[in-house]
Amino acid sequence: MLVMLGVLLGEPEERSSISVDQPSNTTVLNDSTSENQGILPEHISSGTQRDNLTVYFIDVGQGDSILVECANKTMLIDAGERNKGVNVSAFLREHGISRLDYVVATHPHEDHIGGLLTIINEYPVGTFVDSGSPQTTQTYKDILNVIENKSIPFHVAKRGEALDLAPGIQVQVLNPQKQRSEEINENSIVLRIIDNNVSFLLMGDAGLGTEESIMYEGYYVDSDILKVGHHASISASGASFIAEVKPTISIIEVGADNDYGYPHAEVLERLKKVSTVYRTDHHGTITITTDGLTYTVITERTPMGQNNLKNGTSSLPVIKV
Repeated sequence: MLVMLGVLLGEPEERSSISVDQPSNTTVLNDSTSENQGILPEHISSGTQRDNLTVYFIDVGQGDSILVECANKTMLIDAGERNKGVNVSAFLREHGISRLDYVVATHPHEDHIGGLLTIINEYPVGTFVDSGSPQTTQTYKDILNVIENKSIPFHVAKRGEALDLAPGIQVQVLNPQKQRSEEINENSIVLRIIDNNVSFLLMGDAGLGTEESIMYEGYYVDSDILKVGHHASISASGASFIAEVKPTISIIEVGADNDYGYPHAEVLERLKKVSTVYRTDHHGTITITTDGLTYTVITERTPMGQNNLKNGTSSLPVIKV
């Protein structure tokens, strides 16, 4: 189910060759919803009993892959490069996942969507969510062919809507905007996931232009955990945006000794001044679990010389200022 946050910005153009989901229940929330995470639509009441929300930032080298799980509902966001699909699939099996309610392709770059080809071939998928920036690469064509052949419901994300994942959990779509950019990264799907007092902001590869647009349109971005945009390149994580987000934890998904020099020193320094920084090239897969009041960070490994985490685990209370 999809619900709208504030003013509906209109339907982006969708490909006729793929079946597009037509949600039967659409609720319009009042304009303050995106600014006040305590206001929830009735069908996702915070009083609902449910399992804890867990977000896994999967180590796929130089690329992104994130698994969101709550109350037996699942959302996979990207899956790294094509050869990483088997790794992500193995990770899902290890965690007892046999079906994905959502698969989200933040944007059609190989280091994000490549591994999704393996995933959508191997797992039943409730809805495939796309950025609406079609490409002519063979990987993207192959993904669309599988979606069509398996009749997977296909939805183009749009700023202002929300995805209905699990009771008590808000998944707000902050990007892409109606007018697509010529720069593919700026069309990245940006999600803000809220569980009571704890919030995650997942930036995909969105850059400075997207950050400015989100702030200009008045969306609330203050979040406890930030998945840093574009692997902590200087093309993202502007000073004004980080000041608005005010993250306590910053997650950088990046490959060791990558060819791009990520994370860039300027961005890394900016993030370290305001948050604790975790990196998949240093910490491996990073797992954050929350009950909506506190959250626990568990890392696959602890970098040599880093003693602030005992056994790779840190439990943090959430204090809203």
